[in-house]
Amino acid sequence: MIVTLLNPALSDAFKWSMEERMLTDDTLAIEIRPAVENLWVNYSSPKSGGIRVAVFSNETRDIYRFSLVYVMPRTEGTYNIIVKFNSKGAWNCTVGVYTRNSEFYKESPIMTSSGPFILLSGPFGVTNKSNQTASYEININLQVENKDSSSWFFIKFPTPVNMALFAVVSFVIAYFNAFFLLDSYFKSKTEGLSKIRLALLCLMVLASIYVLYQIHVSMVGE
Repeated sequence: MIVTLLNPALSDAFKWSMEERMLTDDTLAIEIRPAVENLWVNYSSPKSGGIRVAVFSNETRDIYRFSLVYVMPRTEGTYNIIVKFNSKGAWNCTVGVYTRNSEFYKESPIMTSSGPFILLSGPFGVTNKSNQTASYEININLQVENKDSSSWFFIKFPTPVNMALFAVVSFVIAYFNAFFLLDSYFKSKTEGLSKIRLALLCLMVLASIYVLYQIHVSMVGE
């Protein structure tokens, strides 16, 4: 991690620069304690819409106030994350990642209520208090990799909760498809099956497959 002075006139105005690696669909967490002012985030991504960012300026956990930034890259590539804020007191920051694949980071995860957490950097920050508000910047060069992207048999699965919901939706769709297919089969024995009805059945099956695919994609975050 590199620390540089942004404004020589302010002894506590610094820029922290670091390089980190993570997997797609993991969540980078930047936590600053205590809560800071004018929290602002900017980023560049290799693909439009390839990243989600959530900013929480003033959160409370137990008795502690803190600011929090979540970064969720959805595609592989190089990202640049810039976090700016103001503070007139001491603060410290940690940078880590919530993941379902801790083996990639080669570190033992910390089990939290939000899932396994890997500490990447920190704590770092300013220890001396000041009566003057100063500006700070954290610059993260983020290299995002796609887990097992080279495997021919790589399939991404939803989380257990999403998997259960997907199974329920799949069962309901399969039930209605089976009902109409069986109904059409028995009617074809007595009345015959018209071309229009056959075309509608084919469209229904294709539409069901498409709907299930879209639900799966939204659940795994592709």
